Amino acid sequence: MQKTTGKGFSEFGRRFEELVAQVESADVRVPEDSALISLATDLVPKVVHLLRAGVELLTDIEKLYGPAYSPEAEDSDSLSQIGLQISTELAARDLRDMSFFARTDLKSSLETLIASATHKSNQMTLASNCEGGLRRLRKALISVESTVYEFENQPAPERHWFDVEVSLQIRKLYWNLRRETGGTAGNEDRPLEARLRAVLYRILAFRELSVYPFLRVDDRVHLRRLLKRILDWLNSDQQDPAIGRRLWQDLSSFAEILVQVSHRQELRDHDLKLVSRAYRTLFPFGARRRTVPDELMDELQALLGLDDELDHLIATRMARPVEGWRRPLKRLQASLSHAGELSGPPEIWPG
Repeated sequence: MQKTTGKGFSEFGRRFEELVAQVESADVRVPEDSALISLATDLVPKVVHLLRAGVELLTDIEKLYGPAYSPEAEDSDSLSQIGLQISTELAARDLRDMSFFARTDLKSSLETLIASATHKSNQMTLASNCEGGLRRLRKALISVESTVYEFENQPAPERHWFDVEVSLQIRKLYWNLRRETGGTAGNEDRPLEARLRAVLYRILAFRELSVYPFLRVDDRVHLRRLLKRILDWLNSDQQDPAIGRRLWQDLSSFAEILVQVSHRQELRDHDLKLVSRAYRTLFPFGARRRTVPDELMDELQALLGLDDELDHLIATRMARPVEGWRRPLKRLQASLSHAGELSGPPEIWPG
């Protein structure tokens, strides 16, 4: 679709570039330690300023590509130009809709953050709202920016949703915790004390890793609380079985929630490419290989936590029969492809 890119588009390109750069340079990670999490208060003005700038930018985008927008045409009476105008109007409406949904989501994040700061909510809530607001702002900017450039028939700036390697490491941590607490392979035959002690060591090991500060503050605080509960139970003179079972259930439930990190956009993009390439490698042109290559098996470790059946094949390094890989790979490919086609508003995108 041919557009006439003018001063308005160039100006918005610059504003997107500057605001995205500010968002990417803003570090809103705070320690989960109760004595230090109060630092979140200092972050509020910065995040509020960025969210307001995002809302203003998206409002201006809606105005520029409003109902009055139409491409320049030399002969508006020709059928081709009439068709171009109709097509452009539909595309502009889609762009406005995306911008509207993104702006609405950012306004909600801004109002929530201001309310939590004004009413002196607990510091964890404040820190979480700062993190969440900045994360939503970045998603909204990247999504709307790419749509504007596509509308203008211009190459969009190359952006990354997040550091994919960091996200993959976090997902692997969460998958290990889920496996430790039951996950796909139940371990109810082990004594409760042994199971809790194993999880304790797992969480302590997490905290020593360089990637740990990149976990969401909510997750870090929750892990810290669970760690304290485990220590209290293990060190108690009378280890109440009922309390221990409730603690184990809370651990298992939390581990199941954590694996939802796989829904992050940067991981969906990575996973779809890897799953598609794996399927083409194992089943080229409808045929199939005799065995899963070792190098591919190593790469597939990055998919742990996405699908129980696939997890089993990867964890056991099931090189043959290859046919066993067809169903989970096709299922996952379809799921990831469908998710990539969704054009819903940013507020329904998992963070």
